[in-house]
Amino acid sequence: MKIPKSIQADLALIAITFVWGSTFTIVKSSLAHVSPILFLAIRFWIATAIILACMPRQMFTISGKVLRRGILLSLFLLGGFVFQTLGLRDTSPSYSAFITSLSVLLVPLLGYLFFRNRPRLQTLAGIGLATAGLYLLLMHMKDLNISSGDGLTLVCAILFAFQILFLGAFVATSDYRQLMFLQVAGTAVFCSIMAPFLESPFVIWNWRLILYLLITGVLATALAFYVQARAQQFTTSNRAALIFSLEPFFAALFAYWILGQVLTVREWMGGGLILTGILVSELRLSSRKE
Repeated sequence: MKIPKSIQADLALIAITFVWGSTFTIVKSSLAHVSPILFLAIRFWIATAIILACMPRQMFTISGKVLRRGILLSLFLLGGFVFQTLGLRDTSPSYSAFITSLSVLLVPLLGYLFFRNRPRLQTLAGIGLATAGLYLLLMHMKDLNISSGDGLTLVCAILFAFQILFLGAFVATSDYRQLMFLQVAGTAVFCSIMAPFLESPFVIWNWRLILYLLITGVLATALAFYVQARAQQFTTSNRAALIFSLEPFFAALFAYWILGQVLTVREWMGGGLILTGILVSELRLSSRKE
């Protein structure tokens, strides 16, 4: 039985969301050894080198139109990661993951405002369930005041929503490999330029930092953004955003596996509602076809 490409795309997006969910604790730990923007620059240069080595032929036929689109995507990606990494200095990895997931609420709204994409009722129902799940995950926080780290992460969520939305629009008429390369390479270049002006760059090399950079650069950036750009050819931006709302649930699972933090009943319920939201959004009324 052949799996439809749309289902393959959704499964691929779930896989990279699992990878991204594991990186919040890694990035938080890395900031003890390297300044935030320099960390991002090294991470994205590693990813750029890998992408260029794996698919050099496609990178020499980039048109001006694709270049402009890639630069725009890189600005959204740059802003998202910079604000997220800076925010991680003053907030917990789990809370950062929760706030970042709010992009699931923003993609359908921004899609309607910019492209007049009216979401299906099933998508809205799935978003509603995912929102309820995020609320349950957040309810255990004693202090819901917005700290500086939380505010920076909220800006990150908005920029990631734009990246998901515009990538979904661009891959329909542009080579996804070129878009993926341009947004990753552009982020590396911009971070390298910004680092001396926005921080006092420092790096303390050790095996732990090297391991963190390899995990985030190879798996969470080069491989993950390749999969995202390819998968979004066969799924909608709304569904992609909904799948990405699993990120805090996976982050909580890694906290349990690595740090021994036990999930409460409320957190399990929140994660279950997010999963249910994804399933609801995937339902198709097949009576007419039948």
